[in-house]
Amino acid sequence: MTEFAVDEALQITEGFGTHECRAFRAHIFKSHEFICLALAQHYKRIAFAEGHVKANQTLRKIHETLKLGKSFEGLLMTSPDDDVRHFAQHKAKMLKAMFFRENKAGRYRNGLRKAIKSVENCQLTFPHPDPLQASQEEIMPALARVFCPDWWRRGVRALQDTYLEAVHIELGLVNKRSGIYASNHGVNRKLAQWKRNEAVLAALEAVNELGEVFNLLDVAKRSVANLANRRSELMTRMAGFEAISQKRGEEGVFLTLTAPSKYHSHLSANCKPNPRYNGANPAEVQAYFNQQWAKIRAKLKRSQIQPYGFRVVEPHHDGCPHWHMLLFLAPEQVKEALSIFRHYALEIDGNEPGAQERRFTVKYIDPNKGTAAGYIAKYIAKNIDGEQVGEDLYGHDAIQSAIRIRAWASTWKIRQFQQIGGPSVTAWRESRRLAHSEHAEAALDSIDSGLLKGLIDAADKGDWETFTELSGGPTPERASLPLRALHVVKEGVNKYGQEAQKLIGLLFQAKSWVITRFHEWTVRPVADYPSSGAEAEAIGGANAPPLEYCQ
Repeated sequence: MTEFAVDEALQITEGFGTHECRAFRAHIFKSHEFICLALAQHYKRIAFAEGHVKANQTLRKIHETLKLGKSFEGLLMTSPDDDVRHFAQHKAKMLKAMFFRENKAGRYRNGLRKAIKSVENCQLTFPHPDPLQASQEEIMPALARVFCPDWWRRGVRALQDTYLEAVHIELGLVNKRSGIYASNHGVNRKLAQWKRNEAVLAALEAVNELGEVFNLLDVAKRSVANLANRRSELMTRMAGFEAISQKRGEEGVFLTLTAPSKYHSHLSANCKPNPRYNGANPAEVQAYFNQQWAKIRAKLKRSQIQPYGFRVVEPHHDGCPHWHMLLFLAPEQVKEALSIFRHYALEIDGNEPGAQERRFTVKYIDPNKGTAAGYIAKYIAKNIDGEQVGEDLYGHDAIQSAIRIRAWASTWKIRQFQQIGGPSVTAWRESRRLAHSEHAEAALDSIDSGLLKGLIDAADKGDWETFTELSGGPTPERASLPLRALHVVKEGVNKYGQEAQKLIGLLFQAKSWVITRFHEWTVRPVADYPSSGAEAEAIGGANAPPLEYCQ
């Protein structure tokens, strides 16, 4: 965006208010060039409807939102990444010097208070729940983070993601006529971030004690970080649950829960701004759903109803999340379960227009018309990579829409898929790892259990149905699961001086260790790998990426 955009923004708002108003607008438009045209259109709409004073107030509020907290220090939510890195380096260095100066003078608590205030003034959360009550030993890892440029850079980037996207929603730039699901700017930010992450992985390699070397990007592509692998695993688990339900004579129901009208920024029919919208962002709407789901779970438990299946979260065109749930239930429990869901889905604003018809819907899975797994397949695909979907609900190419949906989920930290019931997916993955290992036979012989061998064999075959049944069925008690992830404390500490745990295998029947990760790995830069300054900084300063798939 150039100065010409600022000039155009000023032309759009010409004639509203005084000369001072024009100067005020010019300052804000220049501060946020890349969205100045949207700011101008928003200003114009408000000025026409409510007058230039209200428009000025709204513009000032948006400008204040786009500053980095109370301290500001020249950094805006719209600042480029180079500025963020420089800010992070300066802030970490300044706070470290301040704290050690205060501590040396015998004013430890004063230095700590200043550090806490500086973090909170930038709208970040100090990395300790009760710092003033903690001992000096307990607080040191938190201070190590506050003195670390990486910690500041990650925090500011996350703030930029959410605050910028919230402003784009307010400006009417997230809807099916502008940027569907997420703003164009937000999607581009995520694409750039994913590209940076990929470049960092490509520039790193893992080496073990045998001298075996693997590039981390190649490793990631073989894991569930690969979108096709993620989709395939989800479908395998879904099909396994369905097979169990059919054997048990259970019924499948597909539920959709939609948020109250006040959470939607734009109307679906005509894409106009929703007059009932309360300004909530997608993360806040997701918190509402989580709260209602907690109530539903508690009531189901009291009623001794144990559904199992999957939940999918996806955005409406304006970024407001809604939930889909494919659940399996005993036939005699379906009516009561649906009554519980409906009650809590309509607990808030349940009498508003259209609520009874739209806020909670049910579709019964008819095996004569298709499988439950087949029914949910399009919902899984369109939220991962869009493969074999064609067009989404709004007529957009599903592959491109999937990119926007993943950007939306990443921005708002929304978990798109959640398994309800069943065994641990980590135990499933570790079992598959062991099955493909040269050490599998020795590990299984050392325990000599038919159950363990059956679990490993089922995982190796991709048989989620059998793996689930051997694990205690689709609704097991967590404590009774035969296989659970086994974590141990790593030797040494991380760069913040804290002990860290690592996954080394499985705990069988709460007593026997089944090692699935047999090597010690070290991450190092790839020799002579060409990287930008930002990538070099990330490679040199960040914690080593998890060696989840190198073991």
